[in-house]
Formats: sequence, C-alpha cells, structure tokens
Amino acid sequence: MKKLLFIAIALLTAIPSMAQTPKFHNDYYDCRMAAYAKMPIPKNAMIWIGDSIVEQAWWESLTKEKDFVNRGIGGDNTYGMLHRLPLYLEASPRKIFIFAGINDISANYPIDDVYANFVAMVEMIQEKAPECEIYIQSPITPNNDVLAYAYIKNKQDKVTELNTRLEQMCHQMGVTWVDIRPVLHNEKGEIKEEYTKDGIHLYPAAYEAWVDYLKKMKYLRK
Repeated sequence: MKKLLFIAIALLTAIPSMAQTPKFHNDYYDCRMAAYAKMPIPKNAMIWIGDSIVEQAWWESLTKEKDFVNRGIGGDNTYGMLHRLPLYLEASPRKIFIFAGINDISANYPIDDVYANFVAMVEMIQEKAPECEIYIQSPITPNNDVLAYAYIKNKQDKVTELNTRLEQMCHQMGVTWVDIRPVLHNEKGEIKEEYTKDGIHLYPAAYEAWVDYLKKMKYLRK
C-alpha cells in the first residue's frame, strides 16, 4: 500500500495537470474503451497496449499466439495508456508489450512528462502484477519525406531523446528494451518508405518484419 501511495503522489508531482485536465479523452478513445470492456481478457494473456500503430495490426494472426490481446487505441498517448492500464492488470497477464510516445511528441508534451508516464506504467505493473514480463518498445521516427501530417514533422530529435531515456530506464528498472528501429528504419533513421503509407502508419510488410524480430529474439515465448 505504501508503494502504491508513493506512485500516486509521484504521478501528481511529475504530471500535475493530469488530475485536472485529462489529455487523452475523446469520442474515439471512449468508444474503444467501451468496446474493449465487452471483450474479456483471458488470464495469463499477452497484452499489447499502444496507439493506432498497435490497433491497426493483426497481432494474433502474425504471432500465431491465441492469447495475444490487442489493446491499441488510435490517437492514444501515454496519459491515456496510464489511465487504462489498471483494467488490464486485473487479468494477471504474463507479458505486456508497450508501444507509445509518438502522439505525445506530436502534441509537444514535455519529454520529462512522457518519460514519467512510462516509469509510472512500469512501476504499476511491477506492483500489481509482479510476475508479468514487461517489454518497452522503441518509438519509431516518422518519414518526413512522405509524411502526411505536418504536426508530426521534424520531431526526430525528440524521438531520439525519448528512446535514449527509455533504454536507460529499462536497464535501471529491470525490464526488456525492444529496439525495433534497426528493423523498420532506413539509413536516415526514419521509417522506411516502403513500410509506411503516410509517413507514420505501417504497411503489412512492416508488421511482418516487426513480429519476425520478436520471434527471433524469443520475446513471444512463454
């Protein structure tokens, strides 16, 4: 209980605006939350929590894992994921894969706050589901040459900064860092043009390469 209280206080200290002004609620978020509430998560499942890049994938088919649960929500950020994470921990998952950060960066949220949200998610999982394996996956950098959304352009430095801090966090907190950038990025450090339809969202070939890497690293095995 003391640790949970400490986490709650730390959250309000690190991201004080969250208690007064949520930065994630919208009609789509609430619609997906309502839909997911009708889809029970089996015990000991593998849960993938993230944004539209996660939501748009067909993980169960790609991974051949029947208990792989997709909880991606288009447009979501780390504030929204932190808010809904307790619901998924009730199912005592054996693995959680987190992929987030681009929507926070595109909204110009401070990297310090985004990083604090990741730390809070890891601490929450370690407290409420101590047997659960945690996989933090690297945010990927949009391809500026074909990017369809001006508000995401020229964010390479912010993505790099977040990735650097997340990798350090994983080592410090004893969780698995999954760097998918070498798999999906080109020589410029951006998503390969052949892998993206609009500079940020992915074609099927990108998801296939992503899952092949997870299998190669044996991250999907029990």
